[in-house]
Amino acid sequence: MTSNKTKSTRIISWELIKDDNTEFFQFKSDNRLMLYSTKSNEERFLERFKSIFLKQIHSDIIIDVDKDSARVGDGLLTQRSNLALGVRIADCLPVYLFNETKICIIHCGWQGIIKGIAKRAKRFMDNYKYVLGASIGSCCYEVKEDIARLFTQQYENAVIRRNRKYFIDLKGAVIEDLGEEKLIASLDFCTKCHPAYFYSYRRGDKNKRDYAIIKYFSTHPDF
Repeated sequence: MTSNKTKSTRIISWELIKDDNTEFFQFKSDNRLMLYSTKSNEERFLERFKSIFLKQIHSDIIIDVDKDSARVGDGLLTQRSNLALGVRIADCLPVYLFNETKICIIHCGWQGIIKGIAKRAKRFMDNYKYVLGASIGSCCYEVKEDIARLFTQQYENAVIRRNRKYFIDLKGAVIEDLGEEKLIASLDFCTKCHPAYFYSYRRGDKNKRDYAIIKYFSTHPDF
């Protein structure tokens, strides 16, 4: 199932790649490459697309790797070409941002969104466009009333109530922060609903992760 707020036709922009003994989703925009792993040989995926990763703490911290050697936070950015930046995903939402000079990737769980990580990324990136990866959808992301109340205060349209239960639309909240007009693609799968492709913490994959990676190439790559 898909998020309520994003258009399923945007899935057309992502490609499912099957090669080199692995399978992954890929989105290309000029010299920028965005990737999302699947359960099919993720070890090979990580070997192929070597990336900088973080110790993620559900924060609003975004690290400029060109200036800072710290690796604790939930976002990375760079102006360097041929450098891959990545986040680990367990139902949360990876967001890929880019402009003419920078690339950025952020890990958006409910805590990071409430703390303002998408708003912070927006301040770092001028004239940006962005792409959404897969995440748990509002079909499955049930939360307690206190969390729903936090979202209602900032993102009223991202809270769905069904059968006296509360569900959160992570993509809807991020789109409110970053602007729908700047969104160019969304991988519209719910990670919990699609066990053939993705691990899901909510489905029971407690120690498994999906991976999202962004990379900028100085010359147009042959991929």
